[in-house]
Amino acid sequence: MHHNIHLWWRYFPQRELTHIYVSSAVRSFALSLVGLFIPLYLYKELGFSLEETLGFFIFYSVIFAVSTPVAAKFSARYGVKHAVLVSSPFYLAFLVLLYVLPNFDTSLLLIAAFLGLSQSFYWVGMHVVFFHASDHRHRGEEVGKRMAVSILSTVLGPLLGGAFIMWFGFRIVFFLSSLLLVFSALVLFLSKEEHVRYHFSVRSVLNKEHWRNSLFFVSQGCRVIADGVIWPLFVFVVLDNYFSLGVVGSLLAGISAVLIWLVGKYSDHYEKRKIILFVTPLESVSWWARALATSVGGIFGATIFGALTHGIREAPLGAMEYDKAKGDITAYFVSREIFICLGRILLLMVVLMTHSLAGGLVFQGIVNSASLLF
Repeated sequence: MHHNIHLWWRYFPQRELTHIYVSSAVRSFALSLVGLFIPLYLYKELGFSLEETLGFFIFYSVIFAVSTPVAAKFSARYGVKHAVLVSSPFYLAFLVLLYVLPNFDTSLLLIAAFLGLSQSFYWVGMHVVFFHASDHRHRGEEVGKRMAVSILSTVLGPLLGGAFIMWFGFRIVFFLSSLLLVFSALVLFLSKEEHVRYHFSVRSVLNKEHWRNSLFFVSQGCRVIADGVIWPLFVFVVLDNYFSLGVVGSLLAGISAVLIWLVGKYSDHYEKRKIILFVTPLESVSWWARALATSVGGIFGATIFGALTHGIREAPLGAMEYDKAKGDITAYFVSREIFICLGRILLLMVVLMTHSLAGGLVFQGIVNSASLLF
């Protein structure tokens, strides 16, 4: 299989980082076609209650956390790129079951489980692949490029996804997303997998060395849910239109991508922590501004403000995360993902207990300050 792929792509740049960038970009585009709309698909199209919709994401986060050590064991035995490849069938199963849910009474817990498995195998594999392919001296620039191309590839995704959903329904976005997802995993195999056998034990996750930055990782998990679940639901309540939601998602992606690329390159020649200390309070304010947005102008203004602060902070923060991965790097990334999953669950529980999407955004603005301790 590898030989045939190289024949098809013999003119493709043979540099592993390039393949990672392309794979990340294609996967991000595939997920952006449908990902922004999944909370609304459950809540609005299928008629699940807000509690059931958020419960879906809580269970997905639990499976993500529990299966991450399993994914690490798989990576240690079969290779990290194979873990990324294995994540694709799980995500395809998730999309298929989600699509046929109106016709086949399938448990939301089963569907969420496939999503959690897909994410755990993908991120364990991708983090280790990128760690070994990147260079510490240029990691700010390289993290910035990876994030920027991933986000930039999503600029048109929400816009196209929203348009396709309005014109053709969810079927077309599920189909396109599935095809692109498989292709993104195969791109990684354009460069040979240099399999390094990692010794990983579940006990190593309990090492307190990996708990030092647990509060920060929990805050990152809160941000993932605030960005991917709470904010889309909040925006739709105000705008009440899939295409408008897609425009908001595309605007956020476009501004963030450009800034992440530029700041990532700059951060290799400047103190990364100073950038984070400067912009973190502003990012907290951006979340509170989102919570107060009640009009079209307010939504777009808060989106632009949030894109600016996120774009400035993300590359140096991401580079520092990889720089801290020393010693048993697999255990570090497994611990990281588990704490991020706990953050996802925390924010979802806050929204459920307060019965307020705006309350979740306010809470995210508060926990965002944990970046100051990183």
